[in-house]
Amino acid sequence: MHTIRLIITLFFSGTAVSLLAYQFVEIVHAFIDFILERHS
Repeated sequence: MHTIRLIITLFFSGTAVSLLAYQFVEIVHAFIDFILERHS
């Protein structure tokens, strides 16, 4: 039972981390677009 809980915890934390990483990439992308727009 403990192993299943550990797997579920790892799965959820992994999902949360990937979602955060995705949002971070989106923010960086938007920021770069903003900078490029200002320079051109």
